[in-house]
This record gives sequence, C-alpha cells and structure tokens, in this order.
Amino acid sequence: MLRAFFVGLLWVPLIGHAQTWHDLKPAREATITGLGITFNGIGHLQERQHLTAPPSMITLWKVPPIDRIAIRQWSLSAHRTSNVLFGITVGASLATAVINQYGEQPLVPVVIIAETGLLTAGITNTVKELVRRPRPYLYNPDVPASAYDPQNDPVSFWSGHTANTAAITFACASLVQRSDASPGLKTATWIGAATAPAVMGYLRVRSGRHFPTDVLTGYLFGAAMGVLVPYFHRSQKGERNR
Repeated sequence: MLRAFFVGLLWVPLIGHAQTWHDLKPAREATITGLGITFNGIGHLQERQHLTAPPSMITLWKVPPIDRIAIRQWSLSAHRTSNVLFGITVGASLATAVINQYGEQPLVPVVIIAETGLLTAGITNTVKELVRRPRPYLYNPDVPASAYDPQNDPVSFWSGHTANTAAITFACASLVQRSDASPGLKTATWIGAATAPAVMGYLRVRSGRHFPTDVLTGYLFGAAMGVLVPYFHRSQKGERNR
C-alpha cells in the first residue's frame, strides 16, 4: 500500500541533485508552531473538562444511512494495523522528503512536515472535543464492554488517524512537487500520498472506530493542510524558477 513511496525512494539516487524551493523564516515558523501548540492545548483542556461529563446519548436513528455500515464493524487487528501504518507512513514521508533534498538543508522538510502534523493534530483534537460524536462500536452489541474507554468513546469526528496521515503524506508530496525532482518521483509520491490515507480510512472504519463521514472529512481536511502549509513555505527563488 505504500509501494509508491518506496519506489520513489529507489528512484531518488537516479535523479541527481534535486533542488527544492522552500525555506524557513523564524517568525512564520513560530506562528505556525504556536498555533499548533495552542490548538493542542485547547483540545487537551477540553478533554480534561469532559472527563466527568455524562456519556453521549446513543441513538441509532440519528446515524445517517451512509454511516450505518460502521456500526457492524469491529476488528482489533484493523485497529493495530492502522497504528503500524501510521508509523510507516510518517517514516516514509520524512525519508522521501529529506532524501529529495540531496544533502541541502535536510531540516527544512522535517520542520515543514512536523508543523503540518502538529497543526493538523491540534485542530483535529479540538474539533473532536467540540463535536463529541460517539464512536461506531458503541452501537454494536457484539463489542465487549471491556473495549469501552470513556475518554475516547465520544470523539469519533473526525478521524485523527486519517487526517494526520493525509496531512503528512500530502505535505511530502507537495514538497517533492515543488522541486526539480523527476516526473516519475513526483507521480510516485502523489500516488503514495493519496493511497496511504485512503487505506487508513478503510482500516479505521473496519476497526469500528470511525464512521465513513469521519474518515472522509479527516481525509479532506488533512490533505488541505498538507498542501497549504508547504505552500506558505515556498521560496521566492523557487517561484521565479517555476
């Protein structure tokens, strides 16, 4: 499922020196990082405030028809696989972006991808606590009570795994796209960027953790963040060369 990323990694040595067109500025990085920390802090404070809140009402008729497939899903293996996939995705994205620098300012893509992930996670966690949507497994009578977790049961919308995966992979693809890497590497990176969060979304629904609308919204939001944050880091030199 991440084949495109690894194919891209194999192609990097064949493209020669790949000049990337992004830069870092202290004020901009402080602003983006500050926003990410702030949103994460807000989400954490909301989470603490909700620790003593009563359980969310479980009303089946309020679940849209498009989402009802999720209430019949439950798979611990899919849940564990999604966690492994996320780790692989982060590693592959960082490796692709750093290698594409070819030794020039390797921290630039690391900082940009990290900021993208931090801001995406912060906004996602804040929205989760504001919406407080019960997870699909709460509607499934076959799920054992031991699987319930009062802290995580009511934070289904939107899918953090999917949003964060999309943000990181699309940030990587955006960085590679705005460089003089080969067309083949750019295409492979975009294929990987689009595929990884789609697979993640399937696993999150299959695991009973999220509804289809959770993962679709997470995908779109994460992809938007993955495009926008690198866009704001484009350098004037790169824009002149495009």
